[in-house]
Amino acid sequence: MTFSMLKAVLVGGLLSLSTTTQAQHLDSVAPERFFNGRMLAQINYGLVCPAGTATKLPAPGTHLGFITQRDQSQFIEHQTQIIPLTKGIGFGVDAKVLGDIDLRGVEVTVLHPPYAGTDVTEESWQTDIVRDASNLNFFLFEFPFEMVAGEWAIQASHRGQIVYSVSFKVVDPARVPNLASYCSGSLLS
Repeated sequence: MTFSMLKAVLVGGLLSLSTTTQAQHLDSVAPERFFNGRMLAQINYGLVCPAGTATKLPAPGTHLGFITQRDQSQFIEHQTQIIPLTKGIGFGVDAKVLGDIDLRGVEVTVLHPPYAGTDVTEESWQTDIVRDASNLNFFLFEFPFEMVAGEWAIQASHRGQIVYSVSFKVVDPARVPNLASYCSGSLLS
């Protein structure tokens, strides 16, 4: 499994927000997407295609013990919470900090159904979310054991507070043929 990211992400645990002053809800229909309005100005989320060369970085909180950082600018290609279960397609969250603050030591956690033959349902790593930069963190389907449909989520926390949380529904590619080959020309490493 590889986590790809432009900036290493932060600290934390998975905590729920108890008030609307702590979280900026993106809409009342989908509370599975929110960000902390005291820390972030906005988030963007959805489908990501890998590009550029990749470097492995230690990440003991992951199944394989590393994440992959890409050296070229990645971005959200298509805003969606429905993701095709297709090798070479990723999904993630890009966050923009509020004002001139930098969030150091953020923990990013990916929650997912158990990998085949394991009880692994959570992966995490640390990074920073900083001003004037892309803060995209994403998960990329690369290995057979990762190919698990169902409910997935990417969350970030900082000093005990949730920074953002976005859930994704990973589905059979036949259900979303327009997205299933979206990254077919992208680089895989």
